[in-house]
Amino acid sequence: MQQELRALIERHCHTLGDELAALAAELSRLDDPRCDNAEVIAEVIAHAHKIKGSSGSIGFASVSAAAALLENHLRGMATLGSASAAQDGAAVWQHLDTLARLVAAIRPEDSSLFNVTFPPARSGRAGGGH
Repeated sequence: MQQELRALIERHCHTLGDELAALAAELSRLDDPRCDNAEVIAEVIAHAHKIKGSSGSIGFASVSAAAALLENHLRGMATLGSASAAQDGAAVWQHLDTLARLVAAIRPEDSSLFNVTFPPARSGRAGGGH
């Protein structure tokens, strides 16, 4: 079971870069005056939420926390309708930069679950045999 978990953690490390690239590509659409900022922000929120949840579930608390900060900032922008404000845009890119630095440095061994040991499987019938 530990080997399967480690393989899942390693796969997450590889796909995390792809998720972050998709988030950044979507975010860069805000520079296009023809795009619907609310739609773009909703897509970026979805990407950040996915990174937050998957990273937290697989043992990368710092990546999850950074994605949560980005998600929360974007939710605030969406609520206030201030997606075009320069200050908000700079803060979003700063959150993204922090997240990108964490993702670039991540290694499977950094996961809090990497060295988890599982109890041996129990043999016999479940339920105690009434």
